[in-house]
Amino acid sequence: MKLTKITLIICTIFIVAFGDINHANAKVKGAKAEFVESYHNFGNIQRKSDALSHAFSFTNSGTEPLVILSATTSCSCIKASFSRKPISAGESGEITITIDPRKVESGIFHRIVQIHSNSIGGTTIITLEGIAE
Repeated sequence: MKLTKITLIICTIFIVAFGDINHANAKVKGAKAEFVESYHNFGNIQRKSDALSHAFSFTNSGTEPLVILSATTSCSCIKASFSRKPISAGESGEITITIDPRKVESGIFHRIVQIHSNSIGGTTIITLEGIAE
């Protein structure tokens, strides 16, 4: 009788601990934007130079089409361009961020771009840094 109870307890612990092991590997239901990077340092830039751009790549790792709705920037010196076409599950896209050095004050700068989409993760934050000379 005692051996049966111990076996039952061990089996219960095993089922609770490992019973839902495939759940962690399941694909997310809905759109899911996964960016390769969310930070870029432009380094030293000359304020009199032309605009500088950097492309941020992402993949829709979800099960539904991903739609980038808008991009909110922390400065009028930054512009974001992206396709408004839905990105199918498993497909990739990119958002190009362009900074106009003529509109940046001299010194170290730190700017944020918020990417709004229908992704389950919500808003993605992209950070830009550099030194304007």
